[in-house]
Amino acid sequence: MKTITTLSAVAALGIIAVVIIFFNQPYKGDHFFNPYDEINWDAVNYYDANLHTHTTLSDGSYDPHQAIDKYHDLDYHILALTDHDTHHHDALPQALYPWTELNNIYFDIRDKINPRYNVTYEERANEEWQSRDPEELGMLSIEASELSAGHHIGSYMNNYAGAYPDETLSFEKIGDRDGLAMFFHPGRYDRDAEWYVKFYEQYPHVIGQEIYNQVDRYPMDRAKWDAILHHLMPERPVWGFANDDTHATAHFGRNRNIFLIEKLSVENVRQAMGKGHLFLYIPVEMGDRPDLMIRDVNQSKGVLSMDIEGEYTEVQ
Repeated sequence: MKTITTLSAVAALGIIAVVIIFFNQPYKGDHFFNPYDEINWDAVNYYDANLHTHTTLSDGSYDPHQAIDKYHDLDYHILALTDHDTHHHDALPQALYPWTELNNIYFDIRDKINPRYNVTYEERANEEWQSRDPEELGMLSIEASELSAGHHIGSYMNNYAGAYPDETLSFEKIGDRDGLAMFFHPGRYDRDAEWYVKFYEQYPHVIGQEIYNQVDRYPMDRAKWDAILHHLMPERPVWGFANDDTHATAHFGRNRNIFLIEKLSVENVRQAMGKGHLFLYIPVEMGDRPDLMIRDVNQSKGVLSMDIEGEYTEVQ
């Protein structure tokens, strides 16, 4: 029997989830699966990310440029706009990207109908969409979409937005485009661990799932993650992510994925998502940032040691 445990640090301003997986196997003793082994802590930088954001293209209350500006003001560095493909596929059969074309996209679709509300995209918008240059903002834009016809799936670094209720087809299409995928809010669905396991075993580009959504909207997210890890570890890690699932003002800055990478680039973010080179922060006060630095993480003979500077009270 395998025992699976994940670790988190409780900081003065919120919860720091450190994605280290502990497991026990009969006759082999205790082990830690430590994704931070490869990290050079002297060279790494911390980049805050939200990977689940909605705009007026689907059911969000902010226009795309307004959502970008809000996250910029909250000191996020990485942002994915992930509108529901079922709300825009007929008008825009691909991800909402790039940011530098937002104004042109608006004029292309403004007279078309958003099927969720049966009004035009111009009527849904707060104002004419404005383009944004992520480089000028010091941000990184991630091409993404929320595939919403079946189990909701975050699709990243590719343009697929097919609006088909077949998860297998969705993962095939994402893989064909060299993209990455994660399961969104799995605690919302009545699917057992075995249902998820078959996809993780078949598709290496499915790198994980949300374990915090809008602070903690679906507490079963983590229970499902634990059950899935019980099936797959140590051969197949599944990374946990914390996203705002932003629709309205109250959702901004509720969760942060802190990426541990040396430079801000799509390829570095891709590598970090695949290797678990991040930690998660869930603040007590919306918009707060963690005030700590991880200096080192080591494990030896079933003992984990962490060198952390900053304000936190305990490691669980």
